[in-house]
Amino acid sequence: SLDRMDLPDPEDLLADPAAADLPERGDLRQAALDGVVAAVRTRPDKGRWDAAWALLVRALETGAPDLVVVPATTLATLRQEDWDVPAAIEHLAGVVSLSRRADRA
Repeated sequence: SLDRMDLPDPEDLLADPAAADLPERGDLRQAALDGVVAAVRTRPDKGRWDAAWALLVRALETGAPDLVVVPATTLATLRQEDWDVPAAIEHLAGVVSLSRRADRA
């Protein structure tokens, strides 16, 4: 089981995505990103949703892209109709579709 103490607080990550220090270890990183998405789902607003995308892009730039696919897919489902899609999603969408193609190969 994952030691929760090793995980950053999702609210801290959402408060300052640019300075987010994501865990290096894949399982911890996945859990941290899942925690962020769960936090947004619990209290969804546009600012938190955008911050979560920024975190996913940061995760993408600093680690394995496949870790981002599940949280990104879940986060996309939380979008409300009047929320503009952030540019970050375009970047991630390419990665997500690439990894899906890789699964089929």
